[in-house]
Amino acid sequence: MNPLDPKTATELIAALAAGPTALFAILSALFTAIPGVRTATFIATAPDYTVTHRIGTSNPEHFPVGNVDPIDDSPWNRRILIEKRPVVGNDVPGMAAFIPETDGLVAMGYGATACFPIVIAGETRGVVALLGDAGIFTPTALAAVDTLLPIAALIFTFEGISAR
Repeated sequence: MNPLDPKTATELIAALAAGPTALFAILSALFTAIPGVRTATFIATAPDYTVTHRIGTSNPEHFPVGNVDPIDDSPWNRRILIEKRPVVGNDVPGMAAFIPETDGLVAMGYGATACFPIVIAGETRGVVALLGDAGIFTPTALAAVDTLLPIAALIFTFEGISAR
């Protein structure tokens, strides 16, 4: 296991002290540094499990913070919230199997998505959603994501972060 480089560790310490906004900026930079990943978005699950809502993103123009989606019986919600497993759509058909808004994402130039549940104490507290070019979610890229997910989980431990 490789430890974080000292510069990134120092930035994370400062971001944790400063609060969620600073941590979103660091996490967005870390995830979008993975080759082909162009957007990182962080989605919180409401404590009552009725909705999810966007709490941070590297692309606020297309994915504004505050967007709320109901939790229903859709394939994405079942996979992420009930099964607690990631959704990886490495091409447009793979995206369409889980993401109803795939046509809009393709129109923005995206060809792949991967969404990773953040499970804390047995509950899916949030999701890290990544978007980029088709074919980017190789084993190497997924391994890089896996190293960042425990750090990303910190964002979902801030008090009130899941409140809408």
